Order: sequence, then C-alpha cells, then structure tokens
Amino acid sequence: MRIIHAHKYFYMRAGAERFQLDLMDAQERAGHAVAPFAMHYPKNLPSAWSDYFVSEVNTEGSVGYGVGAIRQLARALWSREAYKKMSKMIDAFRPDIVHIHNVHTHLSPSILKACARHNVPVVMSVHDYALVSANYSLWDTRRDKSMDLDDLGMWAAAKTRFIKGSFAATFVLEAITRFHKWTGAYDRRIDRYHVISDFIADVLVSVGYDAKKMVMHHSFTQPIKEMRKGDDGYVAYIGRLERYKGVHTLIEAMKAFPEVELRIAGTGSYEKELRALVGEGQKVKFLGFVSGDDLENLRSRSRVMVAPSIWHEVLGLVAIEAMSCGVPVIVGDHGGLREMVEDGVSGSVFRAGDADSLAHSLEPFIRDEGFAKSMGEAAYQRASQIVDPELLSSQIMDIYESVIDSRE
Repeated sequence: MRIIHAHKYFYMRAGAERFQLDLMDAQERAGHAVAPFAMHYPKNLPSAWSDYFVSEVNTEGSVGYGVGAIRQLARALWSREAYKKMSKMIDAFRPDIVHIHNVHTHLSPSILKACARHNVPVVMSVHDYALVSANYSLWDTRRDKSMDLDDLGMWAAAKTRFIKGSFAATFVLEAITRFHKWTGAYDRRIDRYHVISDFIADVLVSVGYDAKKMVMHHSFTQPIKEMRKGDDGYVAYIGRLERYKGVHTLIEAMKAFPEVELRIAGTGSYEKELRALVGEGQKVKFLGFVSGDDLENLRSRSRVMVAPSIWHEVLGLVAIEAMSCGVPVIVGDHGGLREMVEDGVSGSVFRAGDADSLAHSLEPFIRDEGFAKSMGEAAYQRASQIVDPELLSSQIMDIYESVIDSRE
C-alpha cells in the first residue's frame, strides 16, 4: 500500500510526532511505500519528498499584527499553497490513502480538498481537541481549570485567551474552527477518525461528530519493556512543569510523607512557583530535563509514578510508559488518563486537584513495599494487554483497508 502521512512537523517533537514517525517506520518495515507531507521546518528529518512541503509559518512568540498576522489567519482558514502542493504530491506519489495528524493552522483543511479532488480516502488520527476548539487543550488558564465540556462556545473559548494570551487571537481562531465545523471542511472529507482514547471520542461526539466514523485504539508505539528489578522507595513525576499538569497537588500531598523523597523530572514555565511550594523538611529533587538511560532508571527504580494532571489528558503516555516496566501509577480522574489504570487493581485513581485524595492514594504504596510490588506486577500485565506496536500497526492497516473497500 502507498501511504502519505500529513502532519505539520516532520521530526520528533511530542506524542503525536512519536506516533506518526513510529507508525511510518513500522509500515515501511512491513513493505509499504510511505511518504511525509509537512511544513518546512529547520528541525525536520530529511525526506526525498520535502520539495512538496509547504512554507514555514511561525506561530510561536507573541501576537503579531499587520500583514504577517493576516497571512497566518488566512492560512489557518484555507491554504492555497498547501492545496497545490498536496495535489502535486498526490500526482507524483499516487497514494492509496492519506493519513493526517495535526494539520490545523499550519496546513489547513485545504489538503483534504486536494485528496477529494483525486478521490484519495483520508484517515485522521485525533491527538488533541483541535476539532473541538481553538483552545485545543481545553484548559482555561485564566480560571485555572479545564473548560466546561458542556459550554464550549466561542465566547467561552475566547475568554481562555489560549492563543498567545490574547482574547482577540483566540476569538478569531475559534471563529475559524467553527467555520470549518459548520462547512464540514474536515468532517465531510475524512472517511474515518482514529481516536486514541474513549474520552476524546466522547468529546467529539458531544459536539456533533459522527460516532460511526470513529475507531478507537490506544496509540502506544513503543514496545513493552523488561519487568523492573528493584525499587528505591522514592515517588516520581515525569513531565512538563506547567500548572495544568498538577505537580503542585503532588507536592502538597507529599507533605504527609516528609521522610519520602519526591523526584521531579522536567522543565516548564511553572518551575519557580513549584519550588516555592516545597515545605521545610520536604525531600524534593528537581532534576530538570532527563532523557535516555537516566530517564529509564528514574522511572524503573521508583516506588510509584504519579500523573496528577488537572486538565483533560487525551491519553496517558507517561502512565503507560511506567506500567510497561512494572511501576505502579497513580493518576487523576480527568480525561483519558484514567483509562490506563484499573483503580485498585493495576494502580490508583484520585480526585484530580485534591491533595488529600492523592495523599490517601499514596499512603499504601509508601507504607507497604509489598503492596507496591503487587500493584506493579498487575500494572505490567495491564500494559502487556494494551501495548502492542505490531498489533496497533495491523489495526491501522485494517482501518485503511476498510475505508478503501467502502470507497470501491
């Protein structure tokens, strides 16, 4: 089969990019012809198809004004360049299917019009909430809480000032999102949605997307690891240091266990505030950015991993990475995270944002090493059930074949 993967970037950046790159690699190893379609970007991997990539648009930094800002908004609405480049690439590559990932703003739905013009079916992996709102995290920084899933209107989105802290920029991009939804710019040209959690499927259905077009597979593309050999007794957090990640709740909860060390790996804009929350006598280590073998050792030697997010996590990669080496996990009850853990069997689920609830969940792990070991073994079994990169690749191919057969 010949497959184009369309995504705004073509390098390892975050979870969506990992999924795309790992899937492309698996498909190539299985003998399929695979090509990327993306935006030009200095960090992109080399590709024989980069001549077809669209020009770079810089959406980082502060809100711009004037001609540059107008061009960015016009591109988010509809990119003629992306339409022409995708059309030319389809003519050259002759794909059987196009698999799109995060294309909003940088590529626009114009690439789907090119696919429709050439009668090429489209599958979309939904990695965030961009089909639902311009605030594609559904996190309200101003109110320090997740957006109300029953109130996802334009005004509610604009008030979050999600886009560069600007009400106006968020309002305009929300209007564009609404226009795309109203016109079916995405929905009527996407044959199937591959959703990565039941939670995001429910959110999409709640705003009007067709549940019959959705297929859910938890998207973990890294293989299961060896069962860990030891436990050094500390509690670990791995991830971004941002308010919505809930690390402040974890630091507060750990005050009930001053004798136990908390190790925090990651960087972010909220680090200074988190350091100020550490109480006298608490054993808290901020390790900064950790990767490679150091990260694996940090994870595998912990007593328990905590994912205390207070926003609606789409999936829960950090949780399954711990479980897949036999480390038990405590997660908040928001979003897709709780789908990873069987509460009381392979881990624990607490009320997100509630330090007392988290401390209650932590206590048996901290006080009883045997309990933690038993939970870790159950977590490993749970991970073994839902982590199978080869099966996932086969499931994605099944989606492709189903879509192609329905077209024929």
